[in-house]
Amino acid sequence: MNYKIILILVIFFLNIANAQNYSLNILLDNQSNKYLEAIKKEVNAIFPTNDKIDYKVSICSVNCEKMISNNDFVLLNQNEKLNEIKNLYIITYNFISTIYDENKIIRASALGIFEYLKENKKTKSLYLENKKEEIVELKELNSNNEKALELKDIFFLATNNNLDIQQNRNSSKIDKLNIDDAKSDYKPQIDFYSNLIQIDKDRAKYSSGLYSEGTLEAGVKLTQVIYSDKILKNIEIKKLLDLSNTNSIKAQNDEILYKSLLTYLNIIKANNYNRIMKIKQNFIKQNLEFSKQRVEIGVQDRSDVYRWENEFANVNIDLANSQKQLNSLKIELANLLQIDDKFSFVEYGMNSDIFKLLNSDAIKYISNKKVQELFLNDIIYTHSRLKQIDELINVKNQQVKMNKNSRYLPTIAFEGSANKIVDRYGAAANVNRYWDDNEYQAVINLTLPLYEGGSKSISIEKNELELVNLKLQYNSVKNLIEKNVQQDYDSLLKAYEKISYTKTSLEFSKKNYDLIQDKYKNGKDNIISLLDAQNSYIVSKLNENISIIEYLVDLSSIYFFSGKIDILIDENKKMQIEEKIQNAIKG
Repeated sequence: MNYKIILILVIFFLNIANAQNYSLNILLDNQSNKYLEAIKKEVNAIFPTNDKIDYKVSICSVNCEKMISNNDFVLLNQNEKLNEIKNLYIITYNFISTIYDENKIIRASALGIFEYLKENKKTKSLYLENKKEEIVELKELNSNNEKALELKDIFFLATNNNLDIQQNRNSSKIDKLNIDDAKSDYKPQIDFYSNLIQIDKDRAKYSSGLYSEGTLEAGVKLTQVIYSDKILKNIEIKKLLDLSNTNSIKAQNDEILYKSLLTYLNIIKANNYNRIMKIKQNFIKQNLEFSKQRVEIGVQDRSDVYRWENEFANVNIDLANSQKQLNSLKIELANLLQIDDKFSFVEYGMNSDIFKLLNSDAIKYISNKKVQELFLNDIIYTHSRLKQIDELINVKNQQVKMNKNSRYLPTIAFEGSANKIVDRYGAAANVNRYWDDNEYQAVINLTLPLYEGGSKSISIEKNELELVNLKLQYNSVKNLIEKNVQQDYDSLLKAYEKISYTKTSLEFSKKNYDLIQDKYKNGKDNIISLLDAQNSYIVSKLNENISIIEYLVDLSSIYFFSGKIDILIDENKKMQIEEKIQNAIKG
């Protein structure tokens, strides 16, 4: 017994002798500071028990890179890898959207501290890009062999495959043909004709050579409009109608792209819901095992097991329903794009470049009053619907002018013909005629309107009323666009605020769940508390998912109602808008 005591004492003193004390200057930004305690806990798990680390923590909110050099270890939420600096261990990451991302950052930071302090790896820069892992995970959820469609793929497929867009494309071709048809009225018309004339023998015999019993003649006739205000105005009207219909088709196509985009975002939301239900399923599995273990050692009856079995069945039902909803949305999108519904997709979020402006969150600029005024007072006037109506107003103006001019402007046309008798036969065929067999004729026709019974006055009055209605329609559509854009501004700001709240809620609900689960495992808390904590965490996850998608939907809606939905995939148009935004902010 004395030997055992001596051995224990020797081991104890050896541990004390080998224990080391470290000092670590660590720099965190506001986002990363949330994980400091979890990182410390993970570090304690991998360091020897008696080792002590004195953390000297600095927190930065802006211009973090200027503070880097005074530290040993740096963890920043920054969307790029920083250059290596001697004797400095740097970790950067783009964003955290799941507990898997969170755990990855915590573990990487703890291992980085271990490498820096214990393994003497003093110089390193590491960038953790969570987006790539999420895309891989999404592919795994759908099928490893499925093609992942990005947003630019969705717009491309809709533009080329959607049946309504194809019909619109054909309508545009018809409009071009209508212009050519209108122009054809101002082009010459040339006709060739040939007549075979047969009359009775007696009439030919006594016509003194004027007619033959049989005559074959051929000729050419030319008709050319020299001046017609109606034809000129009609050509101009057809061109304006083509411009109007082109804008109408653009607006219809944008609506289809917008619908495809919303369906795509709803697929992401449904897939995230599915993933969260799987997290809940895993929680219930764990707790069911805890409950069974407690029953086996005789410290609890089976009531908790039954309750967890019931929760497990319910979450499986939720999973089945969420998968059904996901499949339904994929079928809806596949029908819009005319593709097979066996596809996977890229998960876009707040940090996706496609939804940023000037490399920052779009809300940073959209919330600026000058930028809002830019959209409301400038950009929306380029909306295809407004341009369509504006061209229709020009059409009506031309029609009014045409009908007014038709009261007094003449129409001038030329008509010429040449005729030749090719052959004569029968009675009187050989009688000498006083003229030859060639006939020519030229006519200048001038038509001047004098009186038309009031029909033109009625047409003019109708055109003027239609013109008034079009102007009213223009203002109505403009007001509706302004209202929708303004509502989306407000909704976007609320969605952005909700994201912040849900992240805070998620952080504390997760900590609460971990705490209650530990107590439950040790028999110090009951199933009701654990269920409440679990459901609170799951609700926070769902709210975060919903608020992020709502933000993307509201931002997309602002672009759509401003007539700029295509800036999401057209870099040139996006740059033009960004330039306007910069100029608006500068004033």
